[in-house]
Amino acid sequence: MYNPPYYPFYNPDMYDMARNAKHELRKTSNSLCWTLLAAVFLIAGVTAGGTFYLQAVGFQGDYSFGSDFNGFTPLLYYLLTDMGYVVGLAVPALIYFAAKRIPLSEALPFQKTGVLRMLAFAALGVAVCLLANIPANIVANMEKAFGFSGDLPQMPLTDDPAVLALYGVTIAVIPPIVEELLFRGMVLNGLRKFGNTFAVFGSALLFGLYHGNLIQMVFAFIAGLVMAFAVIRTGSLWTSILIHCVNNSISFAVEMTQRYAGAEAAGRLDTIVMTAVIALGILSLIYLLIREKHLFRGEPHNPLLPVSARVGAMLWNPGGVAMLLYFFISSAIVLTQY
Repeated sequence: MYNPPYYPFYNPDMYDMARNAKHELRKTSNSLCWTLLAAVFLIAGVTAGGTFYLQAVGFQGDYSFGSDFNGFTPLLYYLLTDMGYVVGLAVPALIYFAAKRIPLSEALPFQKTGVLRMLAFAALGVAVCLLANIPANIVANMEKAFGFSGDLPQMPLTDDPAVLALYGVTIAVIPPIVEELLFRGMVLNGLRKFGNTFAVFGSALLFGLYHGNLIQMVFAFIAGLVMAFAVIRTGSLWTSILIHCVNNSISFAVEMTQRYAGAEAAGRLDTIVMTAVIALGILSLIYLLIREKHLFRGEPHNPLLPVSARVGAMLWNPGGVAMLLYFFISSAIVLTQY
């Protein structure tokens, strides 16, 4: 048996409790991280499987990497992309819940909350998400300063209304649902037994790493913080889904404006939306501070397992290390190819 060094007032029971808590956190994080990585590879697997099937039934196309729509027709490209994203993110999460015997009612909270209260949290969340673009743009400019493009992979488009509609669904509907299922459902729920504040931070960190590039990592981490906070405070995933959906819808609207009305019109729309959303976010914050006096109060300090020890345990396990490796490798690929 390991005998820890002697410290004045050392309590062996506290030491054993801390060691067990750290072991449990490593075990939980290991499972969560492998599930996230399984989601990443399952998305690619569904796309590859669809490609092989189409080839087997005689569909002719250019399947080389980087070709327009990966060799598919535009509609088929987006249908396959959407199917891969839904299956890739939802299935691993549902398998995780089943393996851990976690009831969906517990893993995916949809508690009743007042409409005005939920809208206030959503408005505050969208405002924070828009402000998160500022540090993300700083990172992009830093990449450009070092000779990289500072660009991210873009999905191909045509002017076909059906293609544009599917693109809108791909951007503003599917990710807000399945990503919230995975991150504010599975990950946040899995980490909450180690403290709500830590669960908010930990789920946001894994959300950022999952995106696999430096620019989106910064944005996703900040957005993940506010969406997890909103779920903790309202007890409902509807709040984070709404934040996610509105934020992505704004991005889609600005992109479409730039495509069809030019950069100047898109800049004006962006300024108007940013001003309105920030103003509404400030009003919502004031409302919430008046309504909920302990809005930002976290749980009491936990001397048993400090934050630094919890972060270390979350990342220092096979799944956590694999998640970090995935992020760094994917980020390097994005930097060199785009």
